Amino acid sequence: MADPYTATREEFTNHLTAAEIPADANTTFKRYAESHQRLLTALTQHPAMAPNLQQTYMTPANSKNKIYFMWDFVGRTLGHIVSFDPTHNPARGPKKAIWKDVVSRTVMTKMLLAEDHTSKLETMLEAQYPDQRGRHPEIGEEVVAAARALP
Repeated sequence: MADPYTATREEFTNHLTAAEIPADANTTFKRYAESHQRLLTALTQHPAMAPNLQQTYMTPANSKNKIYFMWDFVGRTLGHIVSFDPTHNPARGPKKAIWKDVVSRTVMTKMLLAEDHTSKLETMLEAQYPDQRGRHPEIGEEVVAAARALP
C-alpha cells in the first residue's frame, strides 16, 4: 500500500480497484470485492470527487461532500475486503469479526446510496458540517446502480 502522506486519493483508489481477483476466488469474496471495486470507481469518477483526488490521502478534503464521505467509507470497506485470502470463505476463520464489519458496512452503503429516501446521508453530513446544508451533489445513476449491485 502506498504512503498516505505522499500518495494521492486517486492513487489509493487505483490500488484498490486494480487489486486482482483470482479465478479460483471464493464466490462470496468475489461478489463483495468486484461490486465494491465498481462502486469505488463510480464514486471516484463523480464530478463532486474531482477537487479531492489529487490531494494526498491524509490531507483534509477540499470538498467535504457526500460523495467524498461515501468514497472514504467504501474505500475503507474495500481495503478490509482485499486483506482477506481470496480463496477462502471470508465469513469463516480468524478474521470473521472483520468480515461481519464488511457485511454491515455494505448494508449501510447500499441503504445510504441506493435506498434512502429520507436524506439520512445529508442529515449526517450536515450535523458535522453545517455549511453543507442545501449544497449536496446529486448521487447520479452510475453510483446508484453500482450501490444497488452490492450483495
